[in-house]
Amino acid sequence: MIAVKDLKKVYHQANREIRALDGVTLEVPDDSVHGVIGQSGAGKSTLVRCLALLDRPTSGTVEINGVDLAHVRSSDLRRARRRLGVVFQHANLFDSRTIADNVAYPLELAGVERRERAAKVTELLGLVGLGDAAAAHPAQLSGGQRQRVGIARALATDPDVLLCDEPTSALDPRTTDEILDLIADIKARLGLAVLVITHEMHVVKRICDSVSLLEAGLVVESGPLAGVVGRLGGRLSEMLLQLPPAAPLPATLGATLEVLDTTQPGDTAALTAAERHFDADLPVLAGTVEHLDGTTFSRMRVLVPPSLDPAVVVSHLKGLGAESTISAPSIDEVA
Repeated sequence: MIAVKDLKKVYHQANREIRALDGVTLEVPDDSVHGVIGQSGAGKSTLVRCLALLDRPTSGTVEINGVDLAHVRSSDLRRARRRLGVVFQHANLFDSRTIADNVAYPLELAGVERRERAAKVTELLGLVGLGDAAAAHPAQLSGGQRQRVGIARALATDPDVLLCDEPTSALDPRTTDEILDLIADIKARLGLAVLVITHEMHVVKRICDSVSLLEAGLVVESGPLAGVVGRLGGRLSEMLLQLPPAAPLPATLGATLEVLDTTQPGDTAALTAAERHFDADLPVLAGTVEHLDGTTFSRMRVLVPPSLDPAVVVSHLKGLGAESTISAPSIDEVA
């Protein structure tokens, strides 16, 4: 388990104080994947550096299974880093070394004897699907294969936590999904706590159990995927279940009809039940369905006819397990 509490990193430039991290707190239990998503400048790179002990936090703690790595002595830093495996955006392999030697490098630093290193490398290359590539060099591999080598190397010292820094941003969509599925498989096999830093919501949807939104060095929203999806109006909910553009309403109707946004586990069952209950149509303007953390969620934007009280419809939908909110039609939705 990794537990980050009130992590702060302050840089000083001339007479300016830059708070790159301003009190980040999050937890990742064993056998789970937590995504940290944010745009450029949000503090993701600084967070990676502090978690990987490449940079000392100004304050706060980074605990792995109860041991605070942020405050280990400099002499113990190398040993402390072995508790954390890091997968970089680019594999950062040694071009002059074979694939086997790249994976063995952390074991060499740890003083593991040659025979034990060789056995571990064989095991790890098999785990990532590269058992026949041991004698190859990085230039002979595809981008996805090099990233697999990077993952194998990150696992060499049997870490408790796997930290993945934008692990798929340099890959094509198909290879991206293959690498994400590999990370999820490794998590399941080894029971690791995995923290994924990303700017791509697809990564979160594909493998994460929980997610945090990082902005200006702060976690502004966080929680299990199933929890944040249900927070209508929340940033993460909108990002996870993003509606496609809706068909425009005739301008003559825009002022008389109400629009509801509704989110629910499953498909459209709640909406269908509401239509039967009120004996009225609730036409869908736009909708989307996503499979998140083992559960299917749907979001729809629906019209409420003048014969119905929107508040009553919202209340009834909530009783059916669908969170809903009333929203006026946007300018784009009125022809």
